[in-house]
Amino acid sequence: MPRAIGANSRLLMVPEVTYGTAPGGNWRRVPFLSCNLGAEQPLLDADVIGLGGNRDPAAPFFDTVTVEGDVVVPVDLINIGHWLRLLLGAPTTTGTNPNFTHTFGSGAATLPSQAIEIGYPDVPSYDVCAGVRADALEIDFSPTGPATATIKLIAQGSTRSGSSSGGTPVSAAYTAFNKAQGSISRAGSALAQVTGARLAYSNSVEAVRTIRADRKIEGADPGIARATGQITARFADTTLLTQAQNGTAAEFAFAFTIDANRSLTFTLHEVYLALAKTPIEGPAGVEASFEFRAAFNATATRMMTVVLKNQQAGTEYA
Repeated sequence: MPRAIGANSRLLMVPEVTYGTAPGGNWRRVPFLSCNLGAEQPLLDADVIGLGGNRDPAAPFFDTVTVEGDVVVPVDLINIGHWLRLLLGAPTTTGTNPNFTHTFGSGAATLPSQAIEIGYPDVPSYDVCAGVRADALEIDFSPTGPATATIKLIAQGSTRSGSSSGGTPVSAAYTAFNKAQGSISRAGSALAQVTGARLAYSNSVEAVRTIRADRKIEGADPGIARATGQITARFADTTLLTQAQNGTAAEFAFAFTIDANRSLTFTLHEVYLALAKTPIEGPAGVEASFEFRAAFNATATRMMTVVLKNQQAGTEYA
């Protein structure tokens, strides 16, 4: 009897026209490293007494269904744009074939939703999660290794069946970024001596729970957008320390670059650094880790701008 294995699993996604309603047609197959999105419905104890004349419990009851989870995806040239659309909304696209520039902005009043199917063809079993919205994204920067992103998802509901809803899935050419292609700049100049960094963006999505016979959530509403993270650098100059001490802001950009027409850049327009210690932990080099928070910038009219340059036409992210 076949058993489900991760190597044969697949992840399909498609934009929704109506929240919570999975469209038909041919869905998009996307690469991923892991996914734990799915439905959970806990059992709660019923503390009823007087049923059988002893201390044995009554039957438990089912609580509300929650459909949440994380997906870890490679930061690649084409498919990352679909996740950015889910996180930030549709981009503004400029350029001509084959060089396009897609500009995403933080703080959109409304966010799109997707239907996502997690497929286990060995069984077979296919879990369609509808009304999926992206709550948060986190990316780590370091000198080596593959570039990956962790995305937190919240869905309205989940339906399992023995056949796929994805039609004939379409796929994009796969070109991955890696961490060796990463860079971090401050106020337009390369930031030196950085050994690691973490960038996190959150939509502060709230699951709206109402009284419904199907136990699904009513929706997933975005709250205050937040961009936070940490920069760890060798203590070779006082650039970051001085900014933290003065309580001033600066623009920071976190990028992966293949060439002039293939790149991904997260720009935080107004970043504040928390004051950090410079601990001496032995004879090795001294490092300092600065926590940061970004804020709305009046000149940029937003907190964060994400620019993706690739060969994909803007209609794919509309």
